[in-house]
Amino acid sequence: MMLRSSITKASGPATIVGRRIIGGRNHPQHPIPKRIPFSTHRQQADIVSGGFLASIGRLWERYTAAIIARPLLVKASTASCIFFVSDSATQNLMGDGSDYDLARSGSAASFGVVATGWLHYWWSFLEVAVEKRIPAASSRFMNTITKVVVDQLVGAPIYIYTYYVITHFGKEYMSTASTNGAPDPSLLFRDTCDRATEMLPPTMLRHWTLWPAVHTLNFYYNPLHHRVLVQNLVLVGWSAYLSHLNNGGLLMTPEEEVEVA
Repeated sequence: MMLRSSITKASGPATIVGRRIIGGRNHPQHPIPKRIPFSTHRQQADIVSGGFLASIGRLWERYTAAIIARPLLVKASTASCIFFVSDSATQNLMGDGSDYDLARSGSAASFGVVATGWLHYWWSFLEVAVEKRIPAASSRFMNTITKVVVDQLVGAPIYIYTYYVITHFGKEYMSTASTNGAPDPSLLFRDTCDRATEMLPPTMLRHWTLWPAVHTLNFYYNPLHHRVLVQNLVLVGWSAYLSHLNNGGLLMTPEEEVEVA
């Protein structure tokens, strides 16, 4: 058999460049797949991660621009959603899901709006008042500690007390109105305030195990317009715990709370 291609003789079938003779028939030689070097996989991973980080960066830039342009709207809507979702999740975890109370979650969302307005103006006042007496340029640490102490002794009790008043009043008023007619608002408000006053001291003891540390880092490292964001992120868990306390959890012993959790 005469072939014009160059043939390499070896033990076994004759091999032609580009072709192999097997049993008298020509078969195309299958190309050996190329191995993709590890560096290429690394570059692809870097591209994916870089695209993700770029998306996060653009989202952060938009959030920052929105919170500077419309601070109250952005903060209030975020906090309202967090309180609504957290309370709804708490109801689902603590119950069987069949007795969902929309009035309870709605009152929690309402508090999110009110609380955001309070924190927005209170922290702005605190920033200016403390800065005049203890400038951050002279002692940033003392400036931060002073703000945290004043906030926890003045602002935090008002925050917690208002939470108990708004959520309990809203829940009881809407629930009663839908079943037995509208209750007497003044009587319900008086009972709600008495209840909030009774629940405030034990709640503050729990509050002070977490929030002074959170706000020390928050006030020290974050600019004023981003501090409510940190508050809202921690509120994802804390608002659910407040909802638990507000609906019977405060009457439990520590052992019973662990069993429920």
